[in-house]
Amino acid sequence: MSELIIEVAPPEPGGPAAGEPARGSLARLKARAKRFRAALVAAWQEPEHEPMAPPRLAAREDLPPPEMAAEAEAQGGLFMARADWADRLWDAGFCGPGGAQEVLRLSSLLPLSPATTLLIAGQDSGGAAAAIAAQRGCWIAFHQHDALTAQFMTSRLSGFGKRIAVQPWDPARPGFRANFHHHALGLEPLLSNARPEAFCQAMGHALKSGGQFVLVEVVQAVAGAPDPAFERWLALEGREQPPPPRPQLEAALQKAGFQIHVAEDASQRHCAGIVEGFARLVTGLRANRPKGAESVNALLAESEAWLLRHRLLASGRLALLRWHASRRTSVR
Repeated sequence: MSELIIEVAPPEPGGPAAGEPARGSLARLKARAKRFRAALVAAWQEPEHEPMAPPRLAAREDLPPPEMAAEAEAQGGLFMARADWADRLWDAGFCGPGGAQEVLRLSSLLPLSPATTLLIAGQDSGGAAAAIAAQRGCWIAFHQHDALTAQFMTSRLSGFGKRIAVQPWDPARPGFRANFHHHALGLEPLLSNARPEAFCQAMGHALKSGGQFVLVEVVQAVAGAPDPAFERWLALEGREQPPPPRPQLEAALQKAGFQIHVAEDASQRHCAGIVEGFARLVTGLRANRPKGAESVNALLAESEAWLLRHRLLASGRLALLRWHASRRTSVR
């Protein structure tokens, strides 16, 4: 039987420019998202589980503990300062637009409960893990490839005890506990290694039969000529290779034993979130300006990276896609 893929496409040409929704549409989108999230959380929520208020995640200036100092220095001050600005752009612990609202929207697609385990891999500094654990009550294994970020996450998430475990992984040789997790969430996990085949295979082996997988990832929508802006964006995001084309990633998912049910182009929502985040940041800068050359340089680098991402998504060179898939009973 052929697989059913439901395409959720961006608006037709002639509407508002990508990333620039018509006046009032962003407010309506927020209202719909809030109602949608509330309805899904209520539908999936176990009767005996009451959502907890997540512990307030510590600001980075309150960390690290002394044992992190040497590694933090090795990473470089600019790296740390950019991480501080990312916290201010998207809220503490988050690494992209939408913050807790977007993460809970994604996790609401999975049947999570206090009796399930969720494997998360990708871009986060503790915000996504905290929001999902607090709202859904599930057990989380978060695989973080960056050792320093993992230590920050462990400190920030200590209030959850054993409910959230921050574990290392190597994107070049991904491996997760086999046939253990009920469901999985990928938050741009290929940023640090753009070859999807090994990652999808590892994810397929990690999930129990019938386990569901929500994956958010940047892909190349069209192949383009050499472009200085594209190369600059790769460098600013720390990418050693360009993102994979969409067909390559979808083929890797299917070969790993996943049946794709939904494929959504979330580029426009992502672009709108970038604009919203920077509008909020600029307002805050009037009262709290960056201090020192390092902080200024970090703000410029972080801003350039996100504005280039916005430009490449809006132009159609890149796309941000969300897939909802399930693991078949048997995996090739």
